[in-house]
Amino acid sequence: MSRFAYHLPILKYHCVGPAPAPHVPTVSAAAFERQMSWLARWRYRILTFDELLEAMEGGRRVPRHSTILTFDDGYEGVYTAAWPILKRFGFPAVIFVTPAEVGTRGFASWEQLNQMAGNGFTIGSHTMHHAYLPDTPQTQLHEELAGSKAVIEQRLGRRVDYLGYPIGGYTPSAQAAARAAGYRAACTTNRGTSFALADRYAIRRVKITERDANPLTLWAKLSGYYDAFRALAPPG
Repeated sequence: MSRFAYHLPILKYHCVGPAPAPHVPTVSAAAFERQMSWLARWRYRILTFDELLEAMEGGRRVPRHSTILTFDDGYEGVYTAAWPILKRFGFPAVIFVTPAEVGTRGFASWEQLNQMAGNGFTIGSHTMHHAYLPDTPQTQLHEELAGSKAVIEQRLGRRVDYLGYPIGGYTPSAQAAARAAGYRAACTTNRGTSFALADRYAIRRVKITERDANPLTLWAKLSGYYDAFRALAPPG
């Protein structure tokens, strides 16, 4: 598929609210609320990953003017700032968490994740230790992928179907390990070998930051044609 074709925009956030550290991509609560307000005003349909996978498995096109909201890392700001706003708009979202970081300073607790899981959030894995998978030895892939999935399922009592690759990096071995662990799909950023939305273990996303508080830049990233302005990076 051409990079100039329409591609479903899947938005990737990290933290919402006060920045937990200088290096963390953060969107203020005020900017996030404006962005959600624009999505509602522009009548965007907010999909779940289940809906996306059902469409992919059924060979159906996802309706245009749709998007998916995702959050990486499991920062506490997603619970304290983003979740109340999402509930107000009735928007679902996905949060990819790292079990080794859950409950540590700046990150949501298991209790907070459990509350969100029952109220609009799908909880996915971000590996056990936020591992950059291209540098992870083959012998550790099972712990990072299958192990994190098992821990989250045990702590929350809910099935974990989706994986977010830390920093977007993956390899064919990591994809195979994700498939073997029972994930239905996995997300990257703008990495890959093709612009087609066909590989469910390399689903691309668009990063959102405070700069996207400008409605024009957010609109560009939501247009479905944002890939025309960025190159694919290698998977690893």
